[in-house]
Amino acid sequence: MGTAATLKQPSFRRRMRKVGSYWQVYVMMIPIIVFFLIFAYRPMYGIVIAFKDYMPSKGIMGSKWVGFEHFRWVFTTPEFGRAFRNTLIISFAKLFFCFPFPIIVALLLNEIPFPRLKKAIQTSIYLPYFISWVIIGTITYDLLNVNGGLVNNFLMTMGFDRINFLTDSKYFLPIVLLTEMWKNAGWGSIIYLSAISGVNQDLYEAAELDGCGRFRKMWHVTLPSISPIVIVMFLLAVGNVMNAGFDQIFNLYNASIYDVADIIDTLAYRVGISQGFVERGGALGLFKTVINLILLLSANFVVKKINGVGIYE
Repeated sequence: MGTAATLKQPSFRRRMRKVGSYWQVYVMMIPIIVFFLIFAYRPMYGIVIAFKDYMPSKGIMGSKWVGFEHFRWVFTTPEFGRAFRNTLIISFAKLFFCFPFPIIVALLLNEIPFPRLKKAIQTSIYLPYFISWVIIGTITYDLLNVNGGLVNNFLMTMGFDRINFLTDSKYFLPIVLLTEMWKNAGWGSIIYLSAISGVNQDLYEAAELDGCGRFRKMWHVTLPSISPIVIVMFLLAVGNVMNAGFDQIFNLYNASIYDVADIIDTLAYRVGISQGFVERGGALGLFKTVINLILLLSANFVVKKINGVGIYE
């Protein structure tokens, strides 16, 4: 026993010395860790509210325990089926159309031979990321409003009839996808451009010797080289499927398009905040979180079996 402990000690000391050599990095991580402890982990005790008949005067822990009563309401209310369906449709549409878009943008930016032009384009597509969904919702309204909207005024000028984009259900999903791409493509492309910058240049030279043009180098060198980061980002996106984007949907939808726009988050907001049934809102949120966790673990397991790459070892 003493010999085993003696053998383990040097290994532990080496690890601690390695940690000490990067102490600046760990110090920089402290604010992030504190942020998550306060705003992510500390509120988790409130999950229990989904199983309580919450009374503000008694607090969460003092309120009566009702078990799965609120989940029974969730699965029997007609609004939940509609919200669940819309959440899946919007989320998988974003996964199919919006997830590849930053990858394509990064690949195209990487092929621009002029550094100044490349930086200018990269900056212009990154700026929308800093615009809040409240402002984007207002811009969308000003563009697509049936009375005086820029797009409808243009259609009238061209001799076409006005289109009520904002209250016609068939236009809602395209609007969501286009605004999502416009806002987040710049942020996603930066992640992939960072990965591309780390690709071994010898691989490109070898591909040129084999007669590969730009597209073939992109397909056979760049994409395989950044595939690990693409897989990790895909897994994170799958684990976020039940979060269809509350901020975006809340600022783009209205009562006339609830049939296609109402998602679990907006239903939880109406039930929990507007109607005051915070326990039901908590039950909806907990259900969504459990489904996200199951999807994340399942996708990670499958991808690791296929490619050997996952979020964690």
